[in-house]
Amino acid sequence: MKHPYTSLLRSVALITLIACCCGFRWGLGRPDTCQEARTTLNTLSTITDPAKRTKQEESILKSCPNGGAGLFIKALQAERVSKSDAAISLYREALEKDGTIAEAHGNLGLILHDRGLNEEASVELTQGLMGHPDPRYHLAMAQILCDGTTPSLVVFHYSEALKAYADDASIHEGLAKAYLQLGQYIKAEEEFLILKKLRPKEGRFKLGLADTWRKAGRLDQAIEELQAYIGANPTDKQGHRLLAEVLMENGDRETARREYLLAGVDVTIDPEDFALKGDQYMKAREYGQAIGAYQTALKGRPAWPEIQHNLGKAQMAAGRDDDAMVTFTALIKSGSKDGSLFHDVGLLHERIGQLDQAIDAYRLAIANEPDNVNAHRRLAEIFTWRGSFTEAAGQYRELIRLRGDNPLYHLNLARVYDRTRDQKRALNEYETAVKLDPENIEGHRELARIYLLRAQAAKSEHHYREVLRLNSEDEAARNALITMYVKQKRYDDLTTFVKKWLDKAPDDPQRHYRLGIVYEFKKEYSLAVSEYKKAIELQPDNARMLFALGRTYMKTGLLSESREMLAAAKKADPALAGPQLLLSSLDNSSRPVKKQLRKSGKTSGKKQIIRNKKSRAAKKAAVRKKKSKKR
Repeated sequence: MKHPYTSLLRSVALITLIACCCGFRWGLGRPDTCQEARTTLNTLSTITDPAKRTKQEESILKSCPNGGAGLFIKALQAERVSKSDAAISLYREALEKDGTIAEAHGNLGLILHDRGLNEEASVELTQGLMGHPDPRYHLAMAQILCDGTTPSLVVFHYSEALKAYADDASIHEGLAKAYLQLGQYIKAEEEFLILKKLRPKEGRFKLGLADTWRKAGRLDQAIEELQAYIGANPTDKQGHRLLAEVLMENGDRETARREYLLAGVDVTIDPEDFALKGDQYMKAREYGQAIGAYQTALKGRPAWPEIQHNLGKAQMAAGRDDDAMVTFTALIKSGSKDGSLFHDVGLLHERIGQLDQAIDAYRLAIANEPDNVNAHRRLAEIFTWRGSFTEAAGQYRELIRLRGDNPLYHLNLARVYDRTRDQKRALNEYETAVKLDPENIEGHRELARIYLLRAQAAKSEHHYREVLRLNSEDEAARNALITMYVKQKRYDDLTTFVKKWLDKAPDDPQRHYRLGIVYEFKKEYSLAVSEYKKAIELQPDNARMLFALGRTYMKTGLLSESREMLAAAKKADPALAGPQLLLSSLDNSSRPVKKQLRKSGKTSGKKQIIRNKKSRAAKKAAVRKKKSKKR
């Protein structure tokens, strides 16, 4: 007898033989050299001795020349000899083989940043920082992000870079500007004081310190610093202009006027006059002229945040979005913390589909102005589009906190709850929406639907009737009510409902037709025939109406009239199957006709004849019996 495991044993032996012949080691023997090289690569950045580093790179390259680790070494070598194109290609090839090499991501990001490809660079640098917190990556990320929209991130990356480059003036300058944007004037002052020590001859740092004091409201200190600077740099127009602005804010208009002249600003211009003209042009929607007026106002008073913002709005309205972004970005960099400014930046990003940047801008608007309704609303709508319903609900709740009397916010929050199947909360919000605005047709429609699902027919009917009150031609609501009446067997209510609908448009053939269907359903055939005839008079070639009349004639036994109407229906619409079926039953067989008539509650044919005979026979038998008793 053959052993039951013979086949299995032969298979194991065959696999073993193949493995031995083909050299497969099943996890035994010499280890994977590329894996060893990858492990060695992890320690490469810790080696500071050039000779040792070179030796380790050669070892990696020898062990794994075409794997991720080896390609990374080749990319490093190409970068050292300024072959950046080759380095980019090799870094990418290395990452295709092994996407976990953090330094490949980071180094690639640095090269891309140097080439101005900041969007792609930021992705690579972020992945690099996740595995290798190189200060160079932090520095590059800070430089990419210093467009004014995320100053807190700029501070983070510059602070991390500063740990390795404590005396780098560009880092301190970047930090100072970011702190200014965040309104952290004491920290900005500290950075500018460090810069004055690091670069005592750099005038812009003295101006930066003066501007910081100005924004912090320390105008006397700012004036003193600027006067000292101008004393040493009498021809510096930027210094004169900044001093003029500080003096203007301090109420010394005459001295400011002299400083403006020295700054080359046309003081013959009345900035307030041109600003007013700009506002008038905006109201008249003459955006081109508004732009010109605002720009002229800024020539007479360059640092005027309100008018700079108005200029950006005019540029947006004129479709000059790129110009508007430049205007807004400059205003943000100058330290403006106006929530509406960040809101407008968000709108610009939305226009070109940059939703992530738009979300960041709207969040900054709220951070600077927590009650900014417009920013909350835009965030709510974006999150709803994206299907981020938890975030959307949060924003709508904030809008309700700010403007609880707005029914639209309650309606939209209800829809968000609806999508997350939180029916109880949705119901409450819909109810609030229609309470605040009884004319809110969408709120009534949704309440009718939900109450119908919850088997609360009376409430559902109420809201469907409200929908029809607001729009008498709403077919969905009307059909829902008709279905409801039929299910509840409220046929009289159904008849009254359809009659009232007909009374509003007595010349509408469709309404007569619908009322005919109701009468036919109630087996009030004469009334049904009357309504169908009225419908056909108004629309003679309507196949469904002709078919309905023919069908009703058949139910009442008027077969000749039925045949005529069914033939007319077939002619009006040959594709309609019903007329042909009933005509066939009339022409070819009495059985389908009898069946059809039975449905209408009538009896005919052989069974009716048999019943009649039995009835007559029974009557005769009764008469005979009675006579016999008398005898």
